[in-house]
Amino acid sequence: MDYSTRKKLGCMGIVTVIIFAIAGYFFYETFIKVTPTCFDGKQNQDEQGIDCGGSICAKLCPFQAKTIVPLWSRVFHVAGDVYSAVAYIENQNVTAGVTQVNYEFRVYDSENLLASDPIDGTTFIGPNDKTAIFETPIKTGNRVPTSVFFTFTSTPVFTTTDPKYQVPQLSSANTKLTDIDTAPKLSADIVNNTLSDYKNIPVVALLYDADGNLISGSQTQIDSIAQQSTQTVYFTWPTKFDKPVARIEIIPRINPYIQK
Repeated sequence: MDYSTRKKLGCMGIVTVIIFAIAGYFFYETFIKVTPTCFDGKQNQDEQGIDCGGSICAKLCPFQAKTIVPLWSRVFHVAGDVYSAVAYIENQNVTAGVTQVNYEFRVYDSENLLASDPIDGTTFIGPNDKTAIFETPIKTGNRVPTSVFFTFTSTPVFTTTDPKYQVPQLSSANTKLTDIDTAPKLSADIVNNTLSDYKNIPVVALLYDADGNLISGSQTQIDSIAQQSTQTVYFTWPTKFDKPVARIEIIPRINPYIQK
């Protein structure tokens, strides 16, 4: 084989190798390569744990998140054998909330016996927030509840939210309580001074006596509230309260994970 033939064959071999290398690269990129994600079960990218933390993943690693603090829980009479329960909690994670977490209320009588079946529920938790989880009706039959125990029955998983939710987006004004000696009625304006529209907003009303003890509470729902607008919400009770109301707290609960 002369030099010219060997040179041609060498060049063809090099070209063939290059073609196969390019084809192999595209085949690998298209059919074999797995791009790291926040759901691949591996610690990659700049994650600080498996599928959590870092600049890419919304989910916080457990060691990054502060535990939700249950501040108190109360049970109160509505009418007949019907009661309501509320748990007041605090999320100290400024930039992260919980999309969904399961909880349970257990209501006890004076003999520390269950006054009803455990009440299970599911809720979201916003970032940097003190909020109330409300349950009604709770029917107790012949038992009279005197205490309630609240706990989360699943582990809260924290994910980051839009920075705007670090501060309250809705406020209340013009709270008015009437008919306190018969069947109390409460109205309050929910004010949206932001440039965002919000939907599906539970609104909890908590009523306290002069010593800061909870007297009663209630919950209603706002389907939607437009930016730069106000909506009036209403709460009613079938019987008068046992004590005079000294302070009213209105808590609009925005779920940051379902808003546009």
